[in-house]
Amino acid sequence: MCGRLNMSLDPADLADELRLDVVSYDYTPRYNVPPGSFVPIVVERLDEDGQLNRRLETASWGLVPAWAKDTKIGFKAFNARSETVLEKPMFRQAIKRRRCALPIPGYYEWEVTDDGKQPWMMTSAGDDPLFMAGLFEFWKQPDQSWLVSTTIMTMESAGHLQDVHHRMPVFLSRAHIDEWIDPATVSSEVPALLDSVLGQVDPAGVDRHKVGKEIGNVRNDRPELARPVA
Repeated sequence: MCGRLNMSLDPADLADELRLDVVSYDYTPRYNVPPGSFVPIVVERLDEDGQLNRRLETASWGLVPAWAKDTKIGFKAFNARSETVLEKPMFRQAIKRRRCALPIPGYYEWEVTDDGKQPWMMTSAGDDPLFMAGLFEFWKQPDQSWLVSTTIMTMESAGHLQDVHHRMPVFLSRAHIDEWIDPATVSSEVPALLDSVLGQVDPAGVDRHKVGKEIGNVRNDRPELARPVA
């Protein structure tokens, strides 16, 4: 699973590299981000003139489908299992029409040890952040405005990440971001697209280091939480 994020870098710094047309994400550095928080997503949507724009938007982490009675359902849907995402009522419409990428500097995972749970921070092994495959949805709020929400896709862990947890995010290479978020992909092509994206995930592109157990309390939010510990 992926249930805690580090948002210490401004994804708008990637505007040129990601060919962003619009940046609507209001960045605030955070070091211990739980579900229910606002996170950045990269999407492609038509504007009022019918032009396709690539946008960096703000989304609530935890998917709220259009048919939901309230937003509480999102706290159960911050991850979407890639093995069942095509069939689950919660996600099957979003994966057909509303796919996104999340540029995330790092995330935390907990390893079960004889001495209790040891938290790790996972970061990119390169210069870029980690790009995670996600889905997004729109939900009409009581004031008639729209809530944008998102979920992070997960899969069985591979490589060295298996040593920490049995699940990991579905990471996107730069080359696969365009393909994943393209809204022109028709529904019948989505299963093949999903297989292609899962096949390119490379856990060797992820570095990790142990961090202190203070990360377990969501009220703790400071840069020191991400520092390596012995």
